[in-house]
This record gives sequence, C-alpha cells and structure tokens, in this order.
Amino acid sequence: MSTGDRQPCPVCGEQIAAAARKCRFCGEVFDAPEIEQEAEGDSTGGVIPYKNVPALIGYYLGVFSIIPCFPIGLAALLLGILGLRKVKAQPEVRGTVHAWIGILVGGFFGLVWLAGTVLAILGALA
Repeated sequence: MSTGDRQPCPVCGEQIAAAARKCRFCGEVFDAPEIEQEAEGDSTGGVIPYKNVPALIGYYLGVFSIIPCFPIGLAALLLGILGLRKVKAQPEVRGTVHAWIGILVGGFFGLVWLAGTVLAILGALA
C-alpha cells in the first residue's frame, strides 16, 4: 500500500488504511466513508426536486404564468396539486415548495388571465 492509501486514525493518530471501518490499533469503529455518504445525495444539493416531476413542471409553469395565457397558470395549479400529493405519498422525493409556488403563483395568474380574457370577450360583444 502506498502512503496515499493511508490516513491517521481520528482517535489514536496511527496510520490506517483510508477505507478502514475500524482502527487496528485502538479498535475505534468508524461510520461509512464520506465518499459513500456524498454519493447518496445529489449534485443539486437537494434544491431541485428532480424526483418529483409534477412539482418541478408546476413550478416552472407557475413562473411562466406571468405571460398572459391562462392555461399555463391553470396547468401549474393542477401540477402543483399533483406534486403535493406525490410528496405526501413519498416524502423522500421532496418538492413541497416548488409545488406550492406552482399552486399559488400559477393559480393566481391563471385566474387573472382567465378573468381578463372573459372581460375582453364581453367588452368586444358590447
């Protein structure tokens, strides 16, 4: 083994194998190596809920619902609700905040643009 494969034991300071789960000098048992713990997470740091697609798409549709087109906002509202249901069924997928943004922002602008469309049609008929 080369010296690059060894590290000091955090308890006794003796040089042990970097992948060791137990120190052969003092008997201290270690947790899983940090490399394995990092592999369990994702590269986004948990910020983007890529496992909860309805919440993620609902979020982006909610953001883009500021564009005057009511179906985008209503789709964001629907997908946000589906995203929340998925979080309730599978908490590990995350995405609660993304789903709520889709519901609130998409629902608000969807209703605003729907009301605007109805008023424009009524104004044209009058």
